[in-house]
Amino acid sequence: MLSRRHVIGATVAGAWCISSARAQPKSSTPPRTLHARARGAAAGTSGKALRFGYDDTVPGPVLRVKQGEELHVQLINDLPEPTSVHWSGVRLSNIMDGVAGLTQPSVEPGRSFDYRFRPPDAGTFYYRANSAGQADSGLYGALLVEEQEPVDADRDVVLMLGTADAAEPRAPLLVNGAVQPDIPIAVGERLRIRVINATGVRGLSFKVQAHTPWVMAIDGQPVEPFLPNDGRAGLAPGNRVDLFFDAAGAAGVVAPVLAGIRDEAPIARLVYQAGSRPPRRVGLQPRPLPSNPLPARIDLGNALRAAMTIGASRAVSAAAPIFSVSRGRGVNLALQNPSGPPHVVHVHGHHFRLLDRLDDGWKPYWLDTLVVGEMGERIAFVADNPGKWLIESRPLDRDGPVAAVWFAVT
Repeated sequence: MLSRRHVIGATVAGAWCISSARAQPKSSTPPRTLHARARGAAAGTSGKALRFGYDDTVPGPVLRVKQGEELHVQLINDLPEPTSVHWSGVRLSNIMDGVAGLTQPSVEPGRSFDYRFRPPDAGTFYYRANSAGQADSGLYGALLVEEQEPVDADRDVVLMLGTADAAEPRAPLLVNGAVQPDIPIAVGERLRIRVINATGVRGLSFKVQAHTPWVMAIDGQPVEPFLPNDGRAGLAPGNRVDLFFDAAGAAGVVAPVLAGIRDEAPIARLVYQAGSRPPRRVGLQPRPLPSNPLPARIDLGNALRAAMTIGASRAVSAAAPIFSVSRGRGVNLALQNPSGPPHVVHVHGHHFRLLDRLDDGWKPYWLDTLVVGEMGERIAFVADNPGKWLIESRPLDRDGPVAAVWFAVT
């Protein structure tokens, strides 16, 4: 946690890495195709049930790419309506951000669009339709950007959380598209569990019973490893968290995975299988994940001060942004919520620090998504990614429209 007196200059290291990655030659390998298709609603569900899917599955296929290497995905729209893909949490080129009407035209039915970019950050991200209604209906999937160097874990386990019906608050949680699946794990292995909350509006507390994992990354960005309070990790809609823990049980042991806020309930089970690895020392802190090229400092003293009213919206094609900032300058953004009920706010193209309420320090982690209550919040970031960037807000834990504004980095 740093105060303003410690922050005496802004760095453009993040911007340099993004620009450097963009400047690399493009790959000649054929694209990975991604078909957006209608699936048909399940009986007894509302019109916001899982009607759509990428490649006929919900969630869509897990996409993997190495940090700095090109991801080339061709979206083919087999839906009866326009669509586009947003790559949530990825600091990519603005023209690849997937906001129809702002960064690209809509992909009309029967047409395609090629997304090509080199992720500058390793971590856990996800892709989804930019339309909230389409994402709620099943158009989402995991994007894993792998580190260039080995990490202190034996295996990845992706747990993508969704719901069978976004409009029904009592709808069961889905884990990788299934209700309460069994997930096999081997005795003695150290797992990296990548948890993605793709529910759209449901805030969650995630816990593996009788296990205390290390929190390794939040919203794709590494943190100094720490043990969460009571073993629980909280995730707003759109948040991701990477957890490491040692499978120290015996073959046949079953570890329930729990989620919820007020009513914690089992959503999956980790089932121990016989393993050949010697168990690691339980509680031994893992090595931190390699750092990403984010700004080391934010010059709050010279930062642009701006404000955003939660719930206010304007057409994304509006001529004027809510603010415009020169590239490389810091931004101190006040998020005001006069409506009262909490909203989830997601910032495109940048990661930010949550500023403390009592002073000018900030929390020791990066985010791209957070919950804003009636007291409001302040965030800070370096505007190191040029273009037009969306800020979305949506009510938490209840069905409601997405409001959107945008800002410009010039």
